[in-house]
Amino acid sequence: MVATAKISSKGQITLPKEVRELLDVRTGSVVVFEKEDDKVIIKSARTLQEFKGILKGRHKAVDIDQVREKAKEYRGKKAARGGR
Repeated sequence: MVATAKISSKGQITLPKEVRELLDVRTGSVVVFEKEDDKVIIKSARTLQEFKGILKGRHKAVDIDQVREKAKEYRGKKAARGGR
């Protein structure tokens, strides 16, 4: 697939419809630009909020504050081990 976009005076582009559909992004979605050799790769950046409810009814509910607290504890333990 080849698609083109024009850069505005503010340095902005509009992703062509076929690219938005391919990445499954819509208004408010976040994309990531990665430089790889002489290319720039655009990827969809899925956030926790976007995944909220995707497994609804399949697993026990997890509170996001609990997830953040566990992550904070893990980072603290990892730092105490010298990053290992």
